[in-house]
Amino acid sequence: MKKTFVFTAISLIACGILLSCGTTKSAASAEKTVVIDDNTLVIELDSNPTTGFSWECEIANPAIVEIVSDTYEQATAPNGMVGVGGTQTFVFACKQTGSTGLTFVYRRSWQGGETAEIRRAQIIVNDKLKGEVKFFE
Repeated sequence: MKKTFVFTAISLIACGILLSCGTTKSAASAEKTVVIDDNTLVIELDSNPTTGFSWECEIANPAIVEIVSDTYEQATAPNGMVGVGGTQTFVFACKQTGSTGLTFVYRRSWQGGETAEIRRAQIIVNDKLKGEVKFFE
């Protein structure tokens, strides 16, 4: 009986360790793209600045698009709960026809720029200044 209990306990601990080591998307991975109107794009990325990390966006060709705003909104949380993540929102204005690369870097700007994640995307702007975003895996 004692051997069975010990074996079961060890098995449960091992399963817990293995499950916690599985591959999962980080909290910062999810993205959503919304077209507001013909020349405005919104890209939303999961973020949690309470960890010290936030997204920075680098535009390869700023003649194609520009960042109009970069804001953060915390997700709804129970009263008194701290450390809750939310959504960082980038609003882009399409300025001219063409395409450009975007690099989103999730980092702590202090501490030497420790980077947790990098997301790459491409914005393609058509002749009506309507943009389309494609994220790369």
